[in-house]
Amino acid sequence: MENVLFDVPAMYADHHVIAVRQALLAVSGVEDIWASSAWKQVEVSYDPSTISPDGISQVLAEAGYAVNNGELPEAPSALPNAKDPAWDTLGVRSTKTHAADLTMKR
Repeated sequence: MENVLFDVPAMYADHHVIAVRQALLAVSGVEDIWASSAWKQVEVSYDPSTISPDGISQVLAEAGYAVNNGELPEAPSALPNAKDPAWDTLGVRSTKTHAADLTMKR
């Protein structure tokens, strides 16, 4: 058995973890899977005589979870005119704490 670790940016919730596990457990040669939506990573224990890391990566991509191989996903860039012009008319925003809130005790 060998292990391989994949970065899977599209796996950001528990239902994605379930989908990834189901897709990989259906593959011959895959023995065990550790998947984390918090870390967006999948570690696979596999039999190298049956399947390769590229084959596992392809299965993930076909399931909708493309592997990123350690690179961060590219963030969308904001358009120069994306700021709402109403923000310019609001001016400085300040708040004041009410005296009753300052004297409250738990």
